[in-house]
Amino acid sequence: MIPKEFQILNHTITVVIDNEYCHKNDCFGQYLYQENKIVLADKYKSKKNWVSYKKETIEHVFYHELIHCILYYMNSDLWLDEKFVDQFSGLLAQTMKKDESIEINRRIKSRDSKRTV
Repeated sequence: MIPKEFQILNHTITVVIDNEYCHKNDCFGQYLYQENKIVLADKYKSKKNWVSYKKETIEHVFYHELIHCILYYMNSDLWLDEKFVDQFSGLLAQTMKKDESIEINRRIKSRDSKRTV
């Protein structure tokens, strides 16, 4: 799942799909630190028309740009290290791929309702 926006250190980062931007900049996506924005493509331009990327490709690109963003706000020089960012984001994307998730809020509420004051 790709959010429309999220918070990092009280900064709101927006996520947008802009195929023209990515086509013009020859990229799948980009983190624009000056604008607190992640731009993603969900299609690419072939010789004849626009072709959709697979969902997994778009999600991997999102995680890649997310890692750039996180490392930028950590003041880490690694935010510009494409090899590191791609490896880290690939691992993160893989861990988040599971369809099953824990319903934490429900478990906490049911546990808290059993407490006596």
